[in-house]
Amino acid sequence: MSYRYAMVGNIYFGAGVSKTTGEIVATEGLKKVLVVTDRFLYDNGIIKDILASLEEKGIEYKVFADVRPNPLLSNVLTCLDMIKEMGAEGCIGIGGGSAIDCTKGAAMLATNPLPRDQYIGKDLVPNYSLPFFTIPTTAGTGSECTSGSIIVDDATGKKAGVLSKKVLSRAAIVDPELVASLPQKQTAATGMDALIHAVEAYTNINATELSDMWSWKAIELISKNLRQAYLKGSDMEARSGMSLGATCAGMALLGAGCAGCHCLAYSIENKYHIVHGMANASMMPYVTRFNAIAKPEKYAKVAEALGENIQGLSAYEAALKAADAFEKLNELFKIPKIHEYGVTEDDIEAFADEAMANGRLRPQNPRTLTKEDCIAIYKAAF
Repeated sequence: MSYRYAMVGNIYFGAGVSKTTGEIVATEGLKKVLVVTDRFLYDNGIIKDILASLEEKGIEYKVFADVRPNPLLSNVLTCLDMIKEMGAEGCIGIGGGSAIDCTKGAAMLATNPLPRDQYIGKDLVPNYSLPFFTIPTTAGTGSECTSGSIIVDDATGKKAGVLSKKVLSRAAIVDPELVASLPQKQTAATGMDALIHAVEAYTNINATELSDMWSWKAIELISKNLRQAYLKGSDMEARSGMSLGATCAGMALLGAGCAGCHCLAYSIENKYHIVHGMANASMMPYVTRFNAIAKPEKYAKVAEALGENIQGLSAYEAALKAADAFEKLNELFKIPKIHEYGVTEDDIEAFADEAMANGRLRPQNPRTLTKEDCIAIYKAAF
């Protein structure tokens, strides 16, 4: 087996490390940057210490603070215009996956001609992106480390991903202090997203020894810390474990990617504007139950890590316990069933068609997904 494992330039991890952003950016030789974030983080002063660190090092900056949840192509194009107008030498994305994906999209288009559509898919970007830095404020998407930028087209309302090793951050700055005030609902949604990233990377057909290393560490850390981070958000040990776990899951995605759960969840997100992690969590027990027979030993290890007793069970019986574990987490975190988002039985066939058309994620699933399988999984999740 041979494979390439591209990685981010550097990972800076630890409580308070985001306050050294100016020093990190200056070390890379940049003097003018666009900061990309969302309105909540900006208005509530959560990024003020980061901006102060830029000022301290004499780094000129402008801020775009209007990234939408599930970022829009129009957000990316506005950032691109700002990069050109100010002559920015790089970008800093601060926030959840939305702000960071928007940053990636703008940095990529700063060095590659429009339209974005020509780069949708895997490794279609000809030029390395403008240097950018990523600072996550959730412990979930892993976008600080991944090579993907998932953006919603304003006109169609559909998500489309650009995945390229030429779109990797110069540095990921991972500070658990930025996650400490994350509300319970967001802690659950982003934490489940991180866990699902790790499990899908661990079990899909692209998994390698290197991706398994990152996946398994993520599964261990998230299994140990997610419940406590949800139940007592001020527990900094749990928050730190989740931040590191989410970053490890992002590193796993670099090598293996996601699979069936993400493939099936996208249609729910697109039509009903559901938070990414919530849609994934709602689908994961049923996708896991479908996939268990294809990777029983790996799913059995996941079940055990999540606290299930698998003693005396066959590998397949133990693997099914992973689906049970996800159901229990959904119950604890009050994750809705998909009909509670508004999904109707009339949606299911169209959703299945969309899943079958997803040539990026569906083929990576550990078990072949037919349209009939997709319909059955949606009905089970209903």
